[in-house]
Amino acid sequence: MNPIATFEVELETENFFLVQTVQSHFDDLYLVASNPMVWAQHPERDRWKEPVFLQFFQKALENDLGCFTIIDKDKNRVVGSTRFYSFDSGNKAIRLGYTFMDPSYWGTGANREIKNTLIDLAFSVVDKIFFDIGPDNHRSRAAVEKLGAVVAETSAEKVIYVLKRSALDTTSSPSPRE
Repeated sequence: MNPIATFEVELETENFFLVQTVQSHFDDLYLVASNPMVWAQHPERDRWKEPVFLQFFQKALENDLGCFTIIDKDKNRVVGSTRFYSFDSGNKAIRLGYTFMDPSYWGTGANREIKNTLIDLAFSVVDKIFFDIGPDNHRSRAAVEKLGAVVAETSAEKVIYVLKRSALDTTSSPSPRE
């Protein structure tokens, strides 16, 4: 089986559907993304502007690993997006990010619920997951640290976190992801 095809799936968590993003999702995703608060700590702070978001959205559609639109099951409404990117078969690694969610879901455990499902999927193929985060994006940095990711590299443009499958394959202590 082609490992890349593993990531072009639809997933379900307790509270969310993660469906492959298609062009018809633009309006619903932009409704979430048009809130400047969503991008306040992000390096590209003007992504709430429609032309900037349209460029971001087009790249999501072109991503060779697909992109997930996140739908709240109970409310049947789009609440955000996330994606895998930069699959590295040689190093058995992938990147996970470009995540944004409606601020009403911040601090609710929604991100952790979604990311745990994505992490489980990724670890069926790779040994390492990287997260590229702007140095001033403290919300995202704290979120990946709660998942058990650790800083691997720091630059002026980004902080790279890594989550290794081997770090989670321990029976002596509970996973930070629980």
